Amino acid sequence: MEIIQPSSHLVQDTKELHLSTRGDAGVVLNGNAKSQVIFNIPDAIVIDDSIEYIQFSIPYAVVPNSFYVINMTNCMLQVLQSSITSTYMFPMGNYTASTFITQFKALLPNTFNITLGVNNNQFTITHTTTAFTILGTSTIDSIMGFSGNQVSTGLSLTMPRVCNFLPLPRICFRCNKLANSFTASSIDSGDVILSIPNTAKLNGQIIYTNNSGSKTLFKLDSLRDFIVSITNDDGDLIDFNGISSFFVFRFDIFRKSIEKPMSFRNVISLVNSKS
Repeated sequence: MEIIQPSSHLVQDTKELHLSTRGDAGVVLNGNAKSQVIFNIPDAIVIDDSIEYIQFSIPYAVVPNSFYVINMTNCMLQVLQSSITSTYMFPMGNYTASTFITQFKALLPNTFNITLGVNNNQFTITHTTTAFTILGTSTIDSIMGFSGNQVSTGLSLTMPRVCNFLPLPRICFRCNKLANSFTASSIDSGDVILSIPNTAKLNGQIIYTNNSGSKTLFKLDSLRDFIVSITNDDGDLIDFNGISSFFVFRFDIFRKSIEKPMSFRNVISLVNSKS
C-alpha cells in the first residue's frame, strides 16, 4: 500500500463547488421536500498524472430548520382493540404536549382519553369500556414515549417514557461517492459525509462552519455526477417544506507540478493577434 507523505514541494490547487438544493442548482429528486439532489458537473474532478492526492472537505453549510416534529416518517398510531387494528394518521406539523392532546382527542373515538402527567411528563391513555394495545408498528412511538407493544392494564395505559416534541437533534449529509473515509455508529451511516448538530430555533437556520479544518481523502478517479441527500440518523429524507439548503464542497488538489498560466500581457497580445 502506497503511503501519502506531506511534502512542501507539492503545488496546491483548490476547487470549490457552491451547491444548493434549489431547482436551478441540480435536479431535485423529492420535490418540495428539497432534501435529495443530483448534481451533474462535467469534469468536476478528473485525475491526471500530476496529481499526488486530493483532500475533500465541507467548509460550511446552511440548512433551514423548517421541518416538522411530526412528519411522514413518524405520524402513524396503531391501536388493537377487540382483535381489530385501527390506524390513525396525525397531521404533519410542530406540536406541544397540549396541542398533541387536542389532536389525539379529535382523531380517535371519544371513548378514548389522553392526559399528561404533571410531574413525569408521560402520557396516560384510557378507554371507557374496552382494553386495548398500542402496537409497536406505530411510527409515532418516539413522540409518545414508547417502543414495542404496550398493553393496557384494565382500561388504562401509561407510556413507559416521557413524550418528546423536540426537533431532530442533528442533520446528516450523505453522498455515496464522497463518503469513502467516513465512519459512524448510527444506523445506515456508511454514506454520511457530515453530521450537523441542530442548535437553531424553529424556522431559523442551522449554520455549520468547519472550524476544525476536517478533511478526508478523495479516492475516486473522477467525479462528474453525484447525489446529495439530507436525512435524519435513520437515513430518512427530511422534508424542508420548500426551503433550500446551501453548502460548499471543497477539493484541495495536491500536484507535483502545475502549468503556469500565461502572463496578462501575453494574453492581451494573443487576443489582439486574433482580432
